[in-house]
Amino acid sequence: MNRRVLRILVRERAKHRCEYFHLPDFAAPASSFHVEHIVAKQHGGSNEEDNCSWSCHRCNFSKGPNLSSRDSITGNIVRLFHPRNQDWMRHFE
Repeated sequence: MNRRVLRILVRERAKHRCEYFHLPDFAAPASSFHVEHIVAKQHGGSNEEDNCSWSCHRCNFSKGPNLSSRDSITGNIVRLFHPRNQDWMRHFE
């Protein structure tokens, strides 16, 4: 699938919102939104539509290729939010 078609499909599926922060893409220039790999290619992620999310530049650059991070309150290592497998409201309660 070419990049332009993938970008359109991913954006439509996300209902024009960042899948991590839920910022609507009309609130920022669309060029500042990215088709982001949920699981980075360096960790075995693919370019398939299911592994791609619509992400604002802040979320994409903050997440980078990471799959987990340290919880600032507990100090535990936790998996980052996965927009295909997790419910946003439940994850961020």
